[in-house]
Amino acid sequence: MNAPAGPGETWLRGNLRPAAVLAALSAALTLIAVAVALVCGAPLILIGALGGAGGLAVVGAGLLAAAAGRPRLQLQGSALRVRLAPFAVHDVPLEVVECVFLGSRSLYGMDDTETNDGRRRVATLVLRIAERATGWRSRPTTRAWGTWEDGNVVCDGRWCEPLTAGVVREVAQRLLDAKRAAAAAAGTSAGAEP
Repeated sequence: MNAPAGPGETWLRGNLRPAAVLAALSAALTLIAVAVALVCGAPLILIGALGGAGGLAVVGAGLLAAAAGRPRLQLQGSALRVRLAPFAVHDVPLEVVECVFLGSRSLYGMDDTETNDGRRRVATLVLRIAERATGWRSRPTTRAWGTWEDGNVVCDGRWCEPLTAGVVREVAQRLLDAKRAAAAAAGTSAGAEP
């Protein structure tokens, strides 16, 4: 059994591999473009512009990689910090997070009602938000990282650490432990008042 989660504890890590691939592709395309320009005898100003544009693309992909590597789920005091966009984070009170479970969705974004052979799916981690928590029903996200609609927070398995049944069980256990610890702390502080 896991010990109760501590403050700032990461429950689900990010995945910087997709962004690192983008950075590598940007660098490769820049080198190819500069090489072609040199072979074709392009003016130096064009070659410099290609190199500069490629350099900016690599820096942008590097910044995306840094953001992508940040935790998706992290305990912060009595809140669960959820990051489903590079520059946005939401601290959800633990008491409104009901459960965690493993899910999946089509790799191609098809609705379940559409034709789907079932072979091209990606694992997801789903947090269910309580219906009474109307202020937490939805939030804007970067859809590649996940969605937050109608009380379901869905983390896409391509942009976080690999999702397995074991990883999801561990997140679920940490949620249970953190909720128990918060309830015990609330009971202790309520009992301490005169």
